[in-house]
Amino acid sequence: MRTQGRWGLGGAKGVASGGGGRRCVRREAAGDFVVAGDIGGTNARFQLWQLGKRGTKELVLKMKYPTADFKTFVDALLQFDTDCKYEVGAGDFRPPQSSAFAAAGVVIDNRLCSMTNLDWTLCSSEIREKTSWKHARILNDFEAVGYGVLAMEEEDKHVVHGGSPQPKGPKVVLGPGTGFGQAQLFWNEKKEAYTVMPSEGAHGDFGPRGAKQRKLSEFVEKKMGYCELEHVCCGPGLENIYEFLSTEGRGSSEGQPRKRAPEISEAALGGTDDLAVEAVELLLTILGQEAGNWGLRSLARGGVYIAGGITPKLLPILENGCLKKAFLHKESRFTKVLESVPLTLVTTDDIGLAGSCLYASRALS
Repeated sequence: MRTQGRWGLGGAKGVASGGGGRRCVRREAAGDFVVAGDIGGTNARFQLWQLGKRGTKELVLKMKYPTADFKTFVDALLQFDTDCKYEVGAGDFRPPQSSAFAAAGVVIDNRLCSMTNLDWTLCSSEIREKTSWKHARILNDFEAVGYGVLAMEEEDKHVVHGGSPQPKGPKVVLGPGTGFGQAQLFWNEKKEAYTVMPSEGAHGDFGPRGAKQRKLSEFVEKKMGYCELEHVCCGPGLENIYEFLSTEGRGSSEGQPRKRAPEISEAALGGTDDLAVEAVELLLTILGQEAGNWGLRSLARGGVYIAGGITPKLLPILENGCLKKAFLHKESRFTKVLESVPLTLVTTDDIGLAGSCLYASRALS
């Protein structure tokens, strides 16, 4: 059953995510409210859901607030609380029974996070104290993406390789964006559900495949002192690859303007820069390799999922087969194992919010 959306005008500082004005429609669900959040360096996004019967839920309100407009996370959250009361009606709104918030930073015991690129701290006890909401949990942003994979609609998936999926098999989620997030999902027999285990594997050493990648690794190492996987498999990583390719044979990039990842992607998609096409294909190849490596490390017959902000935009180039070829690695002795591992591209931007919503809903059961 598809969820139903409802968007309100909300407070002066917020933007009703999804557009539109206030729509007064009767809500089908009549159960508890839950709140999901995805807190980035630029925007704080929140959703209010109402649970219904037989596991259904309805999206009541979703809002996006510029983080620059608020001194603290709680200030933004209290604005959302006000907007919820305005949208639902103060008489009908009940304090949410559960909430979960994805944040970019190190999370301690699902209760505390000091964000990496923003002077905000998320604290579960402070959330409960300031809002009177019953349960509050903090998730690492990519932990939330992992849970989001479990709540995806079919229309938000693009199958790269079908494989032979196994129910309850291990899953892996990878996500190149500003950085390179990674997480594993393992079936918990006691809970009869998947548990997400975040990883910092992208900060491990880059393992190049072939002569060109070895030269790339040497280039990055000379520039940065070492070469980790994230240095060559994310937005800034694409910039490093382009810089490497543009200086190959010339020895130095000194004095040349550094091309940014959005420019490189746009030029590659438009076919206006052969070097940009080569850079994007090399990034997708490295991503395919890492997907295959995780497929073997975890025997991820539940599937490897690629999320993040970069890959969906590069789908027209991805479909030329460079990512899939690197993933299957026909030269490997274990290519038969890799052929059994499904590989799927996540095409929605709301995967972190979906994961936060699932996590918050689970807390009630």
